[in-house]
Amino acid sequence: MNTVLIFTLAAFGLWVLRNTLYWVSLWQRKEYRFDRVKVHLVETGQGKKLLVSLLSVAKWFAIFSYMLVIFRGNFLLPFELFVAGIYWLQAFVVFQEILLGSFARPVLTLKAIFLLSITLGFTAVLAAYPIVELYLWFLIADRLVPLFISFVVFLLSIPTELYYDYSTEKAEKRMREHKNLLVIGVTGSYGKSSTKEYIAQILSKKFTVLKTQGTNNTPIGIANTILYGITKNIEIFVVEMGAYKKGEIAEICNMVLPRIGIITAVNDQHLSLFGSIENTMAAKYELVESLPKEGIAIFNGNNKNAYKLYLRTKKRKVLSMCAGGGNSKKIHAMHTGAKKDLIYAENIVARKSSIQFNTVLKGKTHHMETPLIGTQNVENILPAIYIAESLGMKMKDIRSAVASLTPLPKTMIVKTLPSGVVIVDDTYNANPDAVLAALDYIKIYKKKKIFVFEPMIELGEQSYAQHYRVAKEMANVCDTVFLTNKNFYKQIIAGTNDGQKDCEVKVSRPIEIANYIEKHAKKDDVVAFEGRQSGFALSQLEVS
Repeated sequence: MNTVLIFTLAAFGLWVLRNTLYWVSLWQRKEYRFDRVKVHLVETGQGKKLLVSLLSVAKWFAIFSYMLVIFRGNFLLPFELFVAGIYWLQAFVVFQEILLGSFARPVLTLKAIFLLSITLGFTAVLAAYPIVELYLWFLIADRLVPLFISFVVFLLSIPTELYYDYSTEKAEKRMREHKNLLVIGVTGSYGKSSTKEYIAQILSKKFTVLKTQGTNNTPIGIANTILYGITKNIEIFVVEMGAYKKGEIAEICNMVLPRIGIITAVNDQHLSLFGSIENTMAAKYELVESLPKEGIAIFNGNNKNAYKLYLRTKKRKVLSMCAGGGNSKKIHAMHTGAKKDLIYAENIVARKSSIQFNTVLKGKTHHMETPLIGTQNVENILPAIYIAESLGMKMKDIRSAVASLTPLPKTMIVKTLPSGVVIVDDTYNANPDAVLAALDYIKIYKKKKIFVFEPMIELGEQSYAQHYRVAKEMANVCDTVFLTNKNFYKQIIAGTNDGQKDCEVKVSRPIEIANYIEKHAKKDDVVAFEGRQSGFALSQLEVS
């Protein structure tokens, strides 16, 4: 075995390992859904690069050139060197990703380990038993990796679906056995995880509460929560309901039978999957449609689409909102109509480490303070206050519970670097309203403002408009904006150029962003990290 072949084989093995980890990680992040992977490949720069990158094109060129006998005969050696060069370059790319902190790898669940093992085994067998010229076989085996993983995901979907059906049916039976259990359903394009969390935290001061954990808002995640968490002593079950298409929330509701439903908001999040904002609204409204006659539907009046759904429903409904702006007319109309199903907040004061506000419920005003940050959290707290009061909790106990609320991990959490630089960790997710909320919060700080932003995904036809919108606000607030990838770069630049002040925009890798912050950010400067990908940069920093 010659030296060129040894180095090429090593480089090929390294690249296949990296590529397998990347694709399994991608499928895992997209919840093993073909529709979400398709959107990634079609709408994002990273997805398109998988198909048309320079090295990818070079591989296809080498394969077709060999097939056309361009490199055969006396030209076989240049073909071998050409292929060797491709994999040596790819090995360099892998080392660069590792050094710069952008090396993708999945969470090692049982499913991910199985996919990794079977794919690496499949590739090893291919490499060990070539049926054509070895270097050509490297290229073919490499090209087969993502196709093989997709095929295995498809095969696994069959037993997975059977397991899901078995688990959800079993969960349905378990729920029917607990007829006195109060189920509270929470759905929306954003804010549902925090709202679920605050409801559970406040109600747990008086009741025995079970909630869905983390982002387990799919039918199987909820079914597992029921099967392993529902016991006779559980009085209230708070269920976060997620969906990517119509019918999925209805499926969850059929399993858990909610009596209280909350729609936090409806926006362009996952528009690529729903197809239209009307479809998104219809999907979220399935929660309201599932409620019994005596059920209660709570709507966020601050969100225009949720308010439209509020006006549509004929069931008992509650409007929850923050006073100010156009909402004053809605509140006045509710008062003059002598309707009691209204809760709103006024005199909201946002501080660096807390929020103060007055809650108006049934004509009485109650002062509240919470250690959460960002005024958007008031919207998420109000439904919890309404439900707690309607279930008989005393207002002093509710006030005490609000004062002890803790946020979800990676949702508007303030940290500090040893240098005194303030860090805002909002890497849980990114959507247009979440970005604007983070920007609104950092306005409190008077010194330099840096924003680390992962361009948003699955916004469909609204992608350009929404990136322009948030970028314009970035320029109004921030001194420097770091983008974690080049998605929608033109729209972001157009937005920042139309902002009210100069704002430097850079596309940088995680380690480069971290190095910049460590060198240039000073005490009391603030750096906000928005979106999961920006978390790679945050992980490079030592925070407390």
